[in-house]
Amino acid sequence: MHDGLERHFRYYVPATVPENPPVVILLHGGTRSMTKLFRKASGATRAWPELAEEEGFILLTPNGVNEKTGDPQGDRQNWNDCRAPVVNTGAASIADDVGFIDKLITRAILEQNVDESRVYVTGASNGGMMSYRLAIELSNRVAAAAIFIANRPADNECRHTTRPVPMMIVNGTEDPLMPWGGGAIMGGGGDVLSTQETLGYWLRANRTDMPGAQTTLLPDLNKRDKSHVTRTRYPAAPGGAEVLFYKVIGGGHAMPHARYVIPRFMRKILIGNQNRDFDSVRAAWNFLRIQRLNSP
Repeated sequence: MHDGLERHFRYYVPATVPENPPVVILLHGGTRSMTKLFRKASGATRAWPELAEEEGFILLTPNGVNEKTGDPQGDRQNWNDCRAPVVNTGAASIADDVGFIDKLITRAILEQNVDESRVYVTGASNGGMMSYRLAIELSNRVAAAAIFIANRPADNECRHTTRPVPMMIVNGTEDPLMPWGGGAIMGGGGDVLSTQETLGYWLRANRTDMPGAQTTLLPDLNKRDKSHVTRTRYPAAPGGAEVLFYKVIGGGHAMPHARYVIPRFMRKILIGNQNRDFDSVRAAWNFLRIQRLNSP
């Protein structure tokens, strides 16, 4: 129970775990759910349980709240992700999701004996925007975040971050739902800043060494996906935290993955191109796994 609601969540616990395992909190997208993350048409998020099994981390998948009905258990859920609530849109949630996830972290520490210094958050779209919020408001608990196909809200009700949090960001330049250049989210979800403005915010907030940035063009392994990727690493300046940015040139509203491909009809009519040049889930874990929460 939290804030008058019976909230729902799932653990994935691998067969073999270390004594103090890390935990990855995986947040579903808007009008999705904790169960839809792993269904056949879900794309790259299906890779998370197998990676948890392989690497020995706990996977925690909370459920959002249906913003129209207030149902915390269903399959068409949303997160309260810093967008100022707008009635009858994808930005209408008023649920205390930060408080809910804060309680889940405490519960994971007590029940699963997870390492308090290795609590990570990740999500795509609405789940990515919510991950930004957690990195700001739970920066004393979140060691790092990996964000996919998400920008910061233009009408933002959250406070500014006060503590650097290592950040990985992956966005597509041809995303039809979450516009690269900023503006209205498709479906009436309010306005967002551009990817460059979102990236710029975290480069400043994390006190990165921007002149020391290094950009790499990833191999274009799949010529049919109509996209390719550059990766830019912004190292931390003293007292800061690094930012790793993947620019998916020609990419749409999908997490890159070679094996878990979103059905063609969905790509054609809704989300655009899905890059297949790299495994973005493994890239996220490789980024997250090396981060530790430093004491205040």
